[in-house]
Amino acid sequence: MSDLTAPEPAAARTAAGPAPSEPPRPIVLVAHGSPDPRSPEAVRAIARAAGADAGFLEFNDPHPVEVLRGIADTGVPAAVALPLLLTDAYHSRTDLPEVARRAQEARPGLAVALARPVGDLSLAAALVRDLPYGIDGLVVCAAGTRVDEGRAHVAAVAEEAGRLLGVPAGPGFASGPGPKAADTVERLRAAGAQRVAAVCYFIAPGILCDAALASAGEAGVVHTGEPLGAAPELLDLIAKRAAEA
Repeated sequence: MSDLTAPEPAAARTAAGPAPSEPPRPIVLVAHGSPDPRSPEAVRAIARAAGADAGFLEFNDPHPVEVLRGIADTGVPAAVALPLLLTDAYHSRTDLPEVARRAQEARPGLAVALARPVGDLSLAAALVRDLPYGIDGLVVCAAGTRVDEGRAHVAAVAEEAGRLLGVPAGPGFASGPGPKAADTVERLRAAGAQRVAAVCYFIAPGILCDAALASAGEAGVVHTGEPLGAAPELLDLIAKRAAEA
């Protein structure tokens, strides 16, 4: 799932087309959506920074099918549907192909390319960028998934974040199988860590992010980070995934 290739520079964000000779294809960021108003607000900010449009599968408007239909109605023949998701689980495997199918059925002249989720080891740099001095343990909080590969990806991101920081690290999940954030904090402390920080492997704030951070806070972390938002590494990955699609 993870791509160890270095992300493209920011200038590549304008080159989402499949070949230099072809015009750029519009990018539609497909987010899950949330009843927490902070989440769609953050997604829309990411879309603006990436030069993309945003659509939401649940809770928020517009739906990505509606966005794709609108793009087709302007005469654009091709677009990229890109899951604004960090793990390759149900929504990217099932919902995204359904979005493309419905959009293409509604507008037969439209070709919708499907991109990969944006989860990547390069995002570990964003997670550790603003940590305070003296951190000696790290829990990487994530939403959680029943897909084994998804949890393994988060564990790999935690390992990379720990490597960059030079401290032991591990994942903490808000839901589903796997250790909760508090479990990982306790394990790190048992191994000798005294100043453990919690960082957010989330695209945007929301209910699950709050739950993971609350679990870490109850276990006594000394610092809690923010979701990725429009981090440069995430914007570069959006451009990269769109170009690959």
